[in-house]
Amino acid sequence: MRVLLIRPGPPRFTIGLKNMMVCEPLELEYIAAGMEDHEVMIHDMILEPNVRRSLRRFKPDVVGTSCYITGVNVVRDLCRLVKEFSPDILTVVGGVHATLVPGDFNDPAIDAVVAGDGIGPMKAIVDHYRDGLPIGRVEGCGIPSAAGVSFSVEPKLSVDCDQMPMPRRDLVERYYHKYYYLLHRPVSITKTTFGCPYRCSFCFCWRMTGGQVTYRSPQSVVDEIESLPARDVYIVDDTFFYDTTRLEAIRSLIEQRGIEKRYLIYSRADFIVRHPDVVRDWSRIGLIACIVGVESPLPEDLNDYRKRISVEQNTEAIRILREHRVDVYASFIVGPDWSAEDFDRLEQYIDETGLYYVIIQPLTPLPATSDFEKYKDQLLVSPDHNEIWDLQHLLLPSRLEPREYYRRIRRIYLRIALNPSRAAQLKLRTV
Repeated sequence: MRVLLIRPGPPRFTIGLKNMMVCEPLELEYIAAGMEDHEVMIHDMILEPNVRRSLRRFKPDVVGTSCYITGVNVVRDLCRLVKEFSPDILTVVGGVHATLVPGDFNDPAIDAVVAGDGIGPMKAIVDHYRDGLPIGRVEGCGIPSAAGVSFSVEPKLSVDCDQMPMPRRDLVERYYHKYYYLLHRPVSITKTTFGCPYRCSFCFCWRMTGGQVTYRSPQSVVDEIESLPARDVYIVDDTFFYDTTRLEAIRSLIEQRGIEKRYLIYSRADFIVRHPDVVRDWSRIGLIACIVGVESPLPEDLNDYRKRISVEQNTEAIRILREHRVDVYASFIVGPDWSAEDFDRLEQYIDETGLYYVIIQPLTPLPATSDFEKYKDQLLVSPDHNEIWDLQHLLLPSRLEPREYYRRIRRIYLRIALNPSRAAQLKLRTV
């Protein structure tokens, strides 16, 4: 069968990261890799908005797509467009939001919803459709109905971690020169771990695998890294720096093979503080940037977020990364109850640590997180207006008047971005 996998374009009112990053659709590349015996095409609407052309030329039997919360309405509209083109095309939605809140895709234009990674279920759905078998009997597949969507299993990996197929990057080869993350241009992305061992109140990542964490072997990770087309590699694990034995095995294999790449990773501050030697050793083989969820300069916030990290650990982690010439990409969450003094403290903390690359996000209680349960009765905006659930809009009543709240965020960005002396102090190994 002919399977068209589509990454939807950005919603109209979403303040997204398109100006900071457009990375390859790895989730669709994995789905494509599992489609043995079927012809597959990937269409990236972020870079190529006109999907009708691919529908006409490819004439798919099945269309699959995925999204985060901001893309729910976009995906519904996309599936309606597909059904208008041909009502016989089977439409399937998967991904993060479909796994966590499948009922949001209860729409006549959507034929099936997939939970978890989707590699196994999507292949089974296409096989069943080809053979005229009931799709609803596929494990991990839900069928939209008036009563909503249900699943027969909890989210989990559908295939063994080390038996996962190599992503079909050849299907996005025509886009590859346009994929980037900040100064990493072009960039390849890879995932070596599935799940997260932590339970931060604002995050749902651990729920994606039912609380389980599984790891690819060092051998399979390095095999993939060696095959990646770009020099810069973005490792998108929720927390890559975690198991020191595994990290050393991966690093050793990279060194033995003489692989010359540059790496961008996620890490928690407490790991960096406990294991500065890991930062040192990875810096020597190409680690050039690390994304750190600093979250807040206020200890009470870190406690509320269940980060299990102190302000002092965050500060020390930034120092260690700098010492080893690793650029720090720091993310912060500003609470709705923040006062003018709290914003001043954030500005002071950024100055004290010399941070340049920062992202500042209003606290957003995303569905399927602990924060959603805590704040759901205070929401100013329903999740149905999903385009503005983008980690940039204020969704909760704030202590400061909203205009002042946003002005404070903008002021910090402008002070950083328009300060040439701060930029001049960076190592800028990413250039």
